[in-house]
Amino acid sequence: MARARTRIRLRQLVAIVFVACATTPVFNILTSRASLHEAVQGLVDAGLISLLVGGYFLFVHDGWARSWFQRLGFRTDLGLSSAIVLGLFLLGRAVGQVVTTGDPRRLLWSFGDAHLLYALPFFAVVAVTVQFILQMNRMIGASVLGYFVAGVYHRPKAEDRVFLFVDLAGSTQLAERLGSARYFELLRRFVDDLTEAVLETGGEIYQYAGDEVVITWRMDAGLREAACIRCFFDIRAVIRREAARYERDFGVVPAFRGGLHGGPVTAGELGDLRRQIVFVGDILNTAARLEEYAKRTGHDLVVSGAVLGKISLPPGVRATSCGELALRGKEATVAAYGLAL
Repeated sequence: MARARTRIRLRQLVAIVFVACATTPVFNILTSRASLHEAVQGLVDAGLISLLVGGYFLFVHDGWARSWFQRLGFRTDLGLSSAIVLGLFLLGRAVGQVVTTGDPRRLLWSFGDAHLLYALPFFAVVAVTVQFILQMNRMIGASVLGYFVAGVYHRPKAEDRVFLFVDLAGSTQLAERLGSARYFELLRRFVDDLTEAVLETGGEIYQYAGDEVVITWRMDAGLREAACIRCFFDIRAVIRREAARYERDFGVVPAFRGGLHGGPVTAGELGDLRRQIVFVGDILNTAARLEEYAKRTGHDLVVSGAVLGKISLPPGVRATSCGELALRGKEATVAAYGLAL
């Protein structure tokens, strides 16, 4: 299930290598001498250094060792990562000089190279910029950052979207039993575990609201191969696979319910001090009410008839009619179906 996250990181690594290889030869020529050798040296250095440093950030720091780095605290993490990145930069640059000259002695001589005085500040600026962009991606979402940069929602626009509301069952009792700190750790792990299913089905995490996660797709993407429904049951499969780990660390395996609905919404940028992309419309209210109904009645996932009528159920998923529901805050009834494996 880690394939989607790996694909995203590989794309990011390719982008980092491309930018580095496009800029470093120019920098070498401007700060050294205008020659083919300097351009090639810059290209080789850029390829090696960006692979090492980008690989560290994407696959180690934000990958398999992420939880360990999170426990270090900001200042310790910053200091350790800075030292590691500096070491990788010097190593990549030294190996690059050996590759272009064929002289193994350059592995040590490169550390006393006068051009290092220019290369190190340049690298520091590039590394900080790349890390800033990567962290912004993580903080607000890669898609959202792209929307802001491209100005997709600078003016409000109408869209057809599917929304899946996922809510942790028994959250109040869990918080009382575990205490706020351990409950938060459980919630964080739950969100981390469900993210892969969201990525695999082409969804985006729209927002976190306490113990609730709201996932969205553009209508065509959400309906394609029942992606929005597969996402819910893929999350369930991940949690079951990790059940022993949850039992060991928290003494409980999290259960959750879902509500799914789709239709037209208005999307746009909202806010001044804190700007974000917001979706507005009755569709979200209905999806939230369907999730509440699932919680009250014990259904795994409750889907509106409007969405279910447009897709074929994934293998093994069966639907049970809930009838026409009079949902809180809505005048018209909503046809709904409970889904389960």
